[in-house]
Amino acid sequence: MRRLGYPLAVKPPRPLLPLLLALGLVAPFLDKPPHIDDPNFLVLARGAALDPWRPHDILINWQGTTERAFDVLSNPPGIAWWLAPWVDAPVVVQHLVMWPWLLVVAWGAARLGEALVGEAEGATALLLTSPLLLLAAQALTPDLPLAACALAGLGGFLTAGRGAWAFALLAGCAALFRYSGICLIPLLLFAGWQRGRLSAAWPVVLPTLGLALHDLHAYGAWHMMAMTGFQSVSDTPHELARKGIAAVATLGGAALLPLALAHRRGWIGAGLGLVVGGVGVTLSDQTGVAAAATLLSCAAGGAGLASLRLSTPADRLLWCWGVGGLLFLLTLRFAAARYWLPFWAGPALATLRLHPPRGAVAVACGLQAVLALGLSVDDRAMARAWARAAERVASLGVGELSGHWGWQHALEARGWRSLEEGARPEGLYAVAAAPWPQEPDPAACLRPILRFSLDDSFWGPRVHSAAGGANLHAYLVAASPPVETYAPWSLHDEPYDTVTVYVPCEEGR
Repeated sequence: MRRLGYPLAVKPPRPLLPLLLALGLVAPFLDKPPHIDDPNFLVLARGAALDPWRPHDILINWQGTTERAFDVLSNPPGIAWWLAPWVDAPVVVQHLVMWPWLLVVAWGAARLGEALVGEAEGATALLLTSPLLLLAAQALTPDLPLAACALAGLGGFLTAGRGAWAFALLAGCAALFRYSGICLIPLLLFAGWQRGRLSAAWPVVLPTLGLALHDLHAYGAWHMMAMTGFQSVSDTPHELARKGIAAVATLGGAALLPLALAHRRGWIGAGLGLVVGGVGVTLSDQTGVAAAATLLSCAAGGAGLASLRLSTPADRLLWCWGVGGLLFLLTLRFAAARYWLPFWAGPALATLRLHPPRGAVAVACGLQAVLALGLSVDDRAMARAWARAAERVASLGVGELSGHWGWQHALEARGWRSLEEGARPEGLYAVAAAPWPQEPDPAACLRPILRFSLDDSFWGPRVHSAAGGANLHAYLVAASPPVETYAPWSLHDEPYDTVTVYVPCEEGR
């Protein structure tokens, strides 16, 4: 192993304390209502409960038009199969069902630490306190299983003996949860070639091959290929630049705090990140808090990326993991912090290979845990605000709604239905401004009967703020025109949202 540049592990993995800390940071949020993208995966899970072989045949209104999930949800069915038995369970149970994946993440982080850093404890602590990972552990999305398959698959492959092929297969299973998991295929093959075990790495392709055959039989088309055109709609120079800047910002602001600043390379990377952030500030005409959030997040992301080196085979593997992930993110429809989860471990482990002082690692992990707690409190507060708003609106009766995310989920659970894009509301019509509401018929005459704001009562960081220039979940905030963002979080106290309820003009006259 030393000949290849991989440090020889001398201690067994001991991820218990970081795992307990991670579970302690996730447990208070077991009651978080379905939020952001949770609802569409619950719909997909219901599709799997109705027809396990064809979960994407279920109908959903997710972009203003009711259509098959096959045509609008650009994710494979893994999370639907996982959640299907629990689709009608209380939300606490649904969240608990995701916890086994956090255990797999901890095991994989320890193995990666053994193989690539020379010790398990620091690697496990750094990865398990990542705010991005801990927020994923509070969601009903494919992101936590995706990270688990990636970390445990690669970590197991690098440390296992004859059974390495089984871990290659596990890494390949990442593609069952998000199609970004397919990036693990070339990474595993490269690791197998480095270690002279290429034959053991080939099973990584089997899950993707099996999923393709399943889709051809179930739907007559390979879903991943059908989604290629759906995703490739943001490829102008302006949008590519914005996605790249947002990718750097979300890495540094939500996935990995700049531990690399303990090394000279990190300061150089932070300087380059400031330049990248300055480009974003200029492109999007940001000022004040929004500009500061972009600049600081990009500086932190630049420091993390600067830790990637090409000195040894282990460095080169991590370089491919991190840089390859960054390039892949440019191909997606939009930028979101969670899209780093198959890749962020590359830069994170590379920072540990710069040999930062143990005290610096402890401080970085502590700061990550504190930030994760603050972001989690705010994210739950936003989810609860939409749930309460839906309850208030539903007290008026049953009608139609515009907007998605948890707002849509909560109202549809109370008998409301989503308005079709360009349709004319027939009775009560409720609009939430933040979750990308579909527009009604422009000729429709609507009279507002109720308008209220969802106020922010939390003093800490915001994961979604137009005025603060931040969005953990995308690189735009709904407005007219949309507000361009880069940073995954910021500081501001603007309301979470504004809800308006209308009736047609002829009613109540």
